[in-house]
Amino acid sequence: MTTINNLLAGYTASQADEAAIKRSQTPIKVFVPQAAVDKAASTARSSTAAQKLEAAQQALGTELRAALAKAGVKLQGRVEFTVKSDGSVSTSGSEADKAAVKAFLAGDTSQPSFASRIASQAKEALKLSASIQQGAAISQAARLSKSSSGVMSLYSTLMQHTATSSAVFAVTSSASSLTYPGSLSANA
Repeated sequence: MTTINNLLAGYTASQADEAAIKRSQTPIKVFVPQAAVDKAASTARSSTAAQKLEAAQQALGTELRAALAKAGVKLQGRVEFTVKSDGSVSTSGSEADKAAVKAFLAGDTSQPSFASRIASQAKEALKLSASIQQGAAISQAARLSKSSSGVMSLYSTLMQHTATSSAVFAVTSSASSLTYPGSLSANA
């Protein structure tokens, strides 16, 4: 009987919190502060995963620049491959650089191909980013909520308001980088 009472008390407390929010005169913006994201990114697990991603990015960037040079492709600027969490991919840079890289990738016969390696690395970065954002959201929910059911309610709300994430792999003739939410730039 006590368990049922605790569950009901938690539920009514979360309902009261939601009712108070609805009655508020000023709109409440729900977000996870950057400090919480930074703290979640600095955990040992996240740091280890970020180090592995950085090492892979450095290797990929070095190999891609060497292959581009061998194929006679000289980048004049920066070409960025943006992979969003919804699966969409976009490329940005000068038209000449984008055309040269597109032609190179179309003719790439390496196994695995550079395009698949870039996509794979971006997916790993997005997984890490999602993990960091989840850790930050649960931390914020636990800190701000007044009840256990409120924690889950606030966590759900925070996760619904997280923006679509994207990972950006960028390459120039002399460097490469991988950036994603919850990271500092990993430069090679």
